[in-house]
Amino acid sequence: MSSTFEMDENGLCIIRCDPPVNGSDSFVFQPEVIASWKALLGLASAREAIAAIMQGREDMRRYDPKTGRGVWTGAFEALESALADSATGVSMLADDGEVLDDPLTAVRNKTREGMRLPLMSNEIDARMRAALTADGSDAEASSGIDVACTRNIDGLDEFLNDDSNKNMLDECEERFFASLMPPIKEG
Repeated sequence: MSSTFEMDENGLCIIRCDPPVNGSDSFVFQPEVIASWKALLGLASAREAIAAIMQGREDMRRYDPKTGRGVWTGAFEALESALADSATGVSMLADDGEVLDDPLTAVRNKTREGMRLPLMSNEIDARMRAALTADGSDAEASSGIDVACTRNIDGLDEFLNDDSNKNMLDECEERFFASLMPPIKEG
């Protein structure tokens, strides 16, 4: 029994799980999904995003067919708003690096709850940001997603550690954030 990861000729990430994870024997997604889950759920790494993809189960009762609003809607809106605020100089970080009561974290937690994933406190968010910005830190940053399901997937570590794949995932993330940024007004 072993699980495998591969990227096919169409650029799809394919994880075949043996034994099944969360009732699924495979997961297929584009690399852009890793970037969007990271941003929308406040995840620390591509590994955490992949673990969340494998463990998340959307609560379909939260979908409103009249408005089209679902589990992800609030996270998109909050991130878009936060990016607009950052473009105008508003920051959710205190001078000492502490995360202030962050409405984005609150909305991300609603989305996490709707995906049946662990919630993130402001304290965990602050620790994760500190770990991400620490130079030479051996501690792996975590937003609370259990990554154990990703540890023994043949090929995943090679994918995540390959510099060209890291660059590709960074580019996916840049495109995702750019798609949510307010247009630049020329003036």
